[in-house]
Amino acid sequence: MGVGNQMDAASLSAIYPASLLEELVTQARDRARSAVEMAKDILSRAGLRLSSDDAIPIGEPRGIILDTAKEWGADLIVVGSHGRRGLDRFLLGSVSEAVAIHATCSVQVIRGRQHAKGDSHAN
Repeated sequence: MGVGNQMDAASLSAIYPASLLEELVTQARDRARSAVEMAKDILSRAGLRLSSDDAIPIGEPRGIILDTAKEWGADLIVVGSHGRRGLDRFLLGSVSEAVAIHATCSVQVIRGRQHAKGDSHAN
């Protein structure tokens, strides 16, 4: 899709050892599974019908979100924003910005709570 300035896995593998990248991928997948389970619980308690698809897509988030929204015929995409700035934003890109620019439907960006620098609770 060519969206954003993030570094891809191939360029990272030239810099970091494979064992570190595998550990980071495993941790990211575990966090994704946990987030999906929490979201399902919240939506279920709110009385919303859930998809029976338990798959957690793996890949570039911008493309997955945009492709899934198109496949579903979505009227609205809701995405969160970490509010990254500087080098983090350059390296990782902005998923919410790319989705808002390239989506064929409306996009609502939800910003997380802003934490002061040095706050031990910041993500």
